[in-house]
Amino acid sequence: MMRTSRLLSAAALAALVGCGGATSYVHSDSALGRVVVYRNGVAYFERNAHIEGDTLELSVPADKVDDFLKSLTVVDAKTGEPTPVSYPTSLPSSATGLISMQVKLSGPSPHDLKLSYVTEAPSWKPSYRLVLGDGGKVAVEGWAIIDNTSGEDWEDVNLGVGSSSALSFKYDLASVRVVRRESLRSDDAIAIAPPIGGSVYGGEVVMGDFSDDKLDAAVAMAEKPMAQAPAAYGGPPAPTRAAEEPKTEGWGGYGRSAGAKKGKAAPTPGAVSQTATTSPASAATSGADAEMDSLAARLKSTGKSVIVEGYAADSDADKLAGSLERANRMRAQLIKRGVDPSNVTAVGKGQVPGRPQGGARVVDAPRETSKGPTVDANAANSEPIGTSHYESNARTSVKRGSSTMVSILKSGTEGEIVYYYDPETPRGNASFPFKAVRVKNPTDNTLESGPVSVFGKGQFIGEGISEPIPPHQWAFVPFALDRQIVVEKTESDRDDIARILSVQRGVFSTEVKHVKRTKLTFHNRLPDKAKLSVRHTVPRDYTLKVDGFNDERVGEAHLLGLELGGGQSRELVIEESTPVFRSIDLHTPTGLDMVRLYVSSGAASGPLKAEIERLIRLQEQIGNLEQRIATMREQQSEYRTRQDELHAQIFSLRLVKTGDPLMRDLEKKLQEVNERLTRSTIELVNTQEELMLAKIRLQDAISELSLDKDGKKADDKPSGKAGT
Repeated sequence: MMRTSRLLSAAALAALVGCGGATSYVHSDSALGRVVVYRNGVAYFERNAHIEGDTLELSVPADKVDDFLKSLTVVDAKTGEPTPVSYPTSLPSSATGLISMQVKLSGPSPHDLKLSYVTEAPSWKPSYRLVLGDGGKVAVEGWAIIDNTSGEDWEDVNLGVGSSSALSFKYDLASVRVVRRESLRSDDAIAIAPPIGGSVYGGEVVMGDFSDDKLDAAVAMAEKPMAQAPAAYGGPPAPTRAAEEPKTEGWGGYGRSAGAKKGKAAPTPGAVSQTATTSPASAATSGADAEMDSLAARLKSTGKSVIVEGYAADSDADKLAGSLERANRMRAQLIKRGVDPSNVTAVGKGQVPGRPQGGARVVDAPRETSKGPTVDANAANSEPIGTSHYESNARTSVKRGSSTMVSILKSGTEGEIVYYYDPETPRGNASFPFKAVRVKNPTDNTLESGPVSVFGKGQFIGEGISEPIPPHQWAFVPFALDRQIVVEKTESDRDDIARILSVQRGVFSTEVKHVKRTKLTFHNRLPDKAKLSVRHTVPRDYTLKVDGFNDERVGEAHLLGLELGGGQSRELVIEESTPVFRSIDLHTPTGLDMVRLYVSSGAASGPLKAEIERLIRLQEQIGNLEQRIATMREQQSEYRTRQDELHAQIFSLRLVKTGDPLMRDLEKKLQEVNERLTRSTIELVNTQEELMLAKIRLQDAISELSLDKDGKKADDKPSGKAGT
């Protein structure tokens, strides 16, 4: 006679697979031996059972069967052989919602079985304590908070926690899957259906197509005054229609009324007749408006992303602009009727051969263009995911509906107090560095992200949040903001020529190094020395240059270290550069200055250097001439001022009879000033002429300057053989 051993009651098996709130009864011959809770929302359970019969019956909640079937293993403890599990394919109809599973056991009784499975469970939560000691020593403690919501007491179990990159998901294994197959008979005559046709525009599903006339009619209806507008736009309620709106057919299923072929429907009693008062033009306008309403209602109900394609007409002077204007008008009408603006994109298609003139149509947006490419929220974090596993050395009991905090780490490690300047992350501060603990993970496991309480000298000094810390790696945990170190920041940029690719008529094709310069000035208001770490992320395609400072990495960011003495100020200059290809015109002062700087750095050589040095000499000559001209103009201004003074004095002395000796002296001085002014004017004219000639020589030299990428003149030709 077959004997059946029921391992767990219905309520107990509900607890077995994580169904909370049940009253648990566990068979006396079975025991929960081990529980490991993970961070990805599941827990691993191990049970041992001693079965006197040859059948083990399990009762599992229907909504937990999929998890149960994915992970359940039942193994004979003596032979190590797995045993099959059977269960009904139909869903339970009982109020308990339990599915009965049976394990058939072969061989003589009794049987010792080992069961293991994975099911839903709350993620465990880490919490850490850091106790600062002397001499760079830190005591670190880690705790795991575990919640038992399974509905079953965990009595005297080995309790552990873990985390890894393992994925977990729900998957339907309980449902019956039927594959639809084609039915054939040998005597049947088969009519082969044609393949489904597709749009020549790329396979889009056309949801609506409006000609210019229909689009104008819909816009006109939507923009009617309030008294004339339908109730949908805030106007008075529309009269009851005599019949449903007639369907239309034509372009994309829209166009002329299908009801025109079938006659009029009988008016509804009490309805207001529309026939006598509605002109053909107003009927067309109303029909276009109803069609637009119907399209908008479909888009709102489905929430689809669509593209409105506008098309140009022959009368459009600017085809692209005309098509885009139609697309935007169509989009505005859909939005006015309640469609989410983020789901509608307007695109101008210009004039398309074979397409009727003008108008706009609405098509399903391709997946990749509906709202832009999908970006994984976690893609920006490129840090490797570590693995951790902690298991309690002592057996633990956790009552159902309660939580426990178990120790997972207690160790000494290296660490120190530093200041951590983080102006980049959302919780950072651009003006003051945070006080932080720089600590090393002493274990072979990754320390999961969690809160950290920091203690020092027998007192609480702050708390922070840690990022995941890989095994035996350093990390920073900011825990206080004391504002003892102040930061001043200035930014600038410049362009330096890295190399010259070619020169054509004085225009340089160059590879320019665009340099971003950030100067950070730190002021230490403490009387003691302070260590400082600066977080800085280098933009993509830029190269970092920092001289004289330690450079570590924290994720994608650099960590630059320096020390500040008590009351000291110190600068940290960060330079980042990226290559940019640019044309530089030597006809401009800025361009010539950049090239002069390039030559002075020693980067240029050969014919290029000689040509540039000649241009620089010409520019220096022009600069000297301009300076001389400015000096002579100042002298002439002084001479003219002196002339005016002497003229005034001479005029005054003519009224004095005894002023002849002084008059002669003043007239002599006036003559000398006049001679100097004349000589200066002649010299100024000559210098201006010389300046004009120098500028012409410079412009000619610049225009004639043409070199190839090898630094040779562009018009140079290879010399022939000797004797030719």
